[in-house]
Amino acid sequence: MWKTLTKIVIARSRRGRGNPRSSWDCFALLAMTISFFILSACGGAPSGSQSACTGACGVMKLVVKGSKSFNPNINHGKIVTYRVTISGEGIDQSIVAEFDGTATEGVIEGIPTGGGRQIVVEAINPNDAIIRQGEKGDVTVEGGRVAEVEVTLESVPIFTNIADGNSLDNTRLIFQIFSDPQNPVVVVEDATSAEASALADVSTQTTEINLDVSTGLGKLAPVLQPAGQHKYTVRNINTGRSSTVTVGLMDGTKRKGAPFFAAGDHGSPSARRRVSCGTH
Repeated sequence: MWKTLTKIVIARSRRGRGNPRSSWDCFALLAMTISFFILSACGGAPSGSQSACTGACGVMKLVVKGSKSFNPNINHGKIVTYRVTISGEGIDQSIVAEFDGTATEGVIEGIPTGGGRQIVVEAINPNDAIIRQGEKGDVTVEGGRVAEVEVTLESVPIFTNIADGNSLDNTRLIFQIFSDPQNPVVVVEDATSAEASALADVSTQTTEINLDVSTGLGKLAPVLQPAGQHKYTVRNINTGRSSTVTVGLMDGTKRKGAPFFAAGDHGSPSARRRVSCGTH
């Protein structure tokens, strides 16, 4: 299966000195747009090139609103890349474009013309976690015209001390979360189940996680979870945006102490540090 990754041209607005950028400047930038197609094939090296658009093609100017993370001073809140995914009728494989996390707008070319285009924008941190997200539906792309699309991003809560696929002891299970503290979050096990309910903290007996207003970090220590595989979802109560991890819990109730993984400012498995902690 071939995957096409389209590079986009960044078009930042700079005002103050000199004249404001005119529409002719934007078209000049558009004329300089270069598309790089990264092709990969299962089981072998690529044997040629393939464009994202072989028929009538159009251009899209994307403007991102609400792009700033709550706390860009820590890795969890730092946006390094924006990933844009375009899909719709006549697009056999979704078009994926990326641009730098410091930009607020960009131009994407080579989009098959037509209506009903779905645009998804994801802000990604250094640990490859999606921390902000937004969508725009029913976008029409026409040949010879630039479709201007504005997408507003919302906060996506993430686990900072547990990565997908981790194995850890059930007696040391504590969820550490990063999100915008203006939006309350909860942790749910098996969110797809009709009987799923939010986990309560063993100390406070509350389900809503109290996020620090200055850092956006918070934690929840649930009651002892049974050993086995579990799927946990941290969810923004107001917007429903969420992220999920699947972890394997081992029985940590025996004599041998179990390590607790503390996130600090590191979310990747290779960057975790072990600290001593009692059972809760």
